[in-house]
Amino acid sequence: MIHHPFWKKTLWAALLTAAFAMTATGCGNQKDDSSTAGAGTSASQTEVGTTPEGGDTAPETSIFNYQMNDDGTISITGYNGTDTDLNIPSTVDSYVVSAIADHAFEANWNLTSVTLPNGLATIGESAFMDCGSLTSVSIPETVSTVRRAAFASCSSLTSISLPAATTTVMEEAFTGCGSLTDLTIASSTLEYDRWGLVEGAEPLAVTITCPSGSAIETWAAENGISTQPLA
Repeated sequence: MIHHPFWKKTLWAALLTAAFAMTATGCGNQKDDSSTAGAGTSASQTEVGTTPEGGDTAPETSIFNYQMNDDGTISITGYNGTDTDLNIPSTVDSYVVSAIADHAFEANWNLTSVTLPNGLATIGESAFMDCGSLTSVSIPETVSTVRRAAFASCSSLTSISLPAATTTVMEEAFTGCGSLTDLTIASSTLEYDRWGLVEGAEPLAVTITCPSGSAIETWAAENGISTQPLA
């Protein structure tokens, strides 16, 4: 029997070539599948990240504008509502309201009365300045500071009461409040500092209700302003 080495080598080479071609084809299909899967993942992520039409994903909103404070409370910076008798809540969007920011309600002529929330500590500079229709403000026992010109030019304001916790009232707080006739000062140590109760040579026609022997009673007596003892 005659052997044909060349024929065997040729057949072996053909078999190797066929095997290589099948392997290459398989790899190519695997690569294409991987590429398709990657594209599908990307599309899915884009869809998840896109707000669906009509979806309710907007954060909770309020008629009050505010800014965050370092302690996690907020300061009211503005008002978008139409209430004339305004009751400011103690929390907005679950955040405690600790301050009315500078100029927050300035020149809001729609306001006729304001009730400030319990827990409030500070009324900012010019916070209610030029609120010409404002007749009354209810200030909670927690307010410690009334900043400069907080109620300046509230020409219709007739009465206001500052609690015992109020240790600072800055200058011009009541400048231009010509209708103010009733001011209550509950603190025995709070001292007058150019609040605007004396404008020019004449004091306002205001009666101050305050503790007997208090710093404000002494000041009022020296400046021709009537007082009555705090019950």
